[in-house]
Amino acid sequence: MKRFTFIALILLAGCGIFEPDEPKEPSFAVTSTVKGMKDYGSPFVTITVKNIGNATGYNVSCDVLAKKGNLIVDSGFAYFANGASIDPGESAVDEAIFFDLDSHSDYDKLEYELDWLKR
Repeated sequence: MKRFTFIALILLAGCGIFEPDEPKEPSFAVTSTVKGMKDYGSPFVTITVKNIGNATGYNVSCDVLAKKGNLIVDSGFAYFANGASIDPGESAVDEAIFFDLDSHSDYDKLEYELDWLKR
């Protein structure tokens, strides 16, 4: 009987029934950006992030660096869902405003640095 149990366990493990659980972690990615101008003359970027992980994240934020060459000429900050939880598969939107720039032509590229906490 012990031999049969051992063989059955090996077969079940081979079928994926006893696979170890993958770690549960939130992971966020920028899925879209839209540039615009505020009425008071500051450029901004509307950023959409999506939780592509397998766990809930919260306090999701994004530092947006406006760079000209290797020089950071301004930065903006987005704080998604007012710090609330964002479940796997969910998206959230916020704006990052550049107060030291006059237009989007004042920089060459944007870099996005996401940060979050695990629920």
